Amino acid sequence: MRKIAILLSFVIVFLCNSIFAQEGIYYSISEALKNPSAVIQLNISQKGYTQLPDTLLAFPNLKFLDISDNNFSDLPPWLSEMNSIESINLNRNNFKSIPQSVFLLNNLRYLYINDNCLESISPNLAMLTQLEYLDVSNSVFTEIPKPIFKINSLRQLIFIDSRLTEVPPEIGQLRELEKVIFTINSIKHIPDELLLLPKMRYVAFGNNLLEEINPLICKAKNMNYVAFIGNHLKVLPDCLFDLPKIQYINAGDNRYSKETIAKYKAICAKLGLTSVTFDPELSIEKFH
Repeated sequence: MRKIAILLSFVIVFLCNSIFAQEGIYYSISEALKNPSAVIQLNISQKGYTQLPDTLLAFPNLKFLDISDNNFSDLPPWLSEMNSIESINLNRNNFKSIPQSVFLLNNLRYLYINDNCLESISPNLAMLTQLEYLDVSNSVFTEIPKPIFKINSLRQLIFIDSRLTEVPPEIGQLRELEKVIFTINSIKHIPDELLLLPKMRYVAFGNNLLEEINPLICKAKNMNYVAFIGNHLKVLPDCLFDLPKIQYINAGDNRYSKETIAKYKAICAKLGLTSVTFDPELSIEKFH
C-alpha cells in the first residue's frame, strides 16, 4: 500500500507541476545563478541539503520551489521575503511542523508536505489566503487538523495513506473545495457536508472501510469522478449512474453479489455505457 501511495503522490506532483513546466526550469542553484531573473522553477530535490541557501533570494521571479527529498527540519525566516513563490514542495523531509516562514508566502497556491514527521498544523495556516492545493499524505494524523478548515480558498485536499478514521462535518466550511483524495485510510463514512459542497466534483475514497455510499451523492450535480475501489461495499446508489456530469466510476474490489453485478451491467447497457466492469480487478470505468 505504501508504494502505491508514494507513486500516487509523485503522479499528483508531476501533474500539478506541469502547469509550470515551461521555460525557466533549473535543477541546480549554480546554473540558476547564471541568469537569476529567468528562474521560474527551481528543483533542488535529492541534494542532501539540511539548510536552505540564502542565494535563493537572487531569484525575483521564482514561482515553483521543489526542495523535496532532502534533510530539512526547518526553513529560514528570509524565505518569507520570496513572495513570488506560488508552489512549494516540502515532501519527504524531516519537518515536524510547517515552517513559520511558509505562512508568510502571500501568493502561495500549492503546498506539498507529505511524508514528513508532522505532529500538528498551526492555526497560522489560515494566513495562506491564496492556498488552493494542500497535500498532507503519508502522515500520522487520525483526523484532519482543524486549521485546514479555515482555508477558505482551498480547492483540493489530499490525504493519501494516512491514519484518518473520519471526515468531520467541518469540511463543509470549505466552500471552494472541489476535489478530495482520501485514499488508503480507515474512513467508514462520507459526510453529508462534503457531498453538499457546491463545487465538489471529485471524491476518491479508495481502500478505506466504507460499507455504504451516502445517498446524498445523488445531489452532487457537479460530480464527475468517484473512486470507491477496495472498500466493503455491497451496493452502489442507483443514482450514481445518472449524475449529469459523471465521467469515471472506480468501484471494483468490493463485496457485490453476482446478482448486484448483473444489475449494474444491465443499467450500464441500458444507458449505453461502455468499458464498464464490476469485477474485483476493476481499475477505472469510463463513461461516454
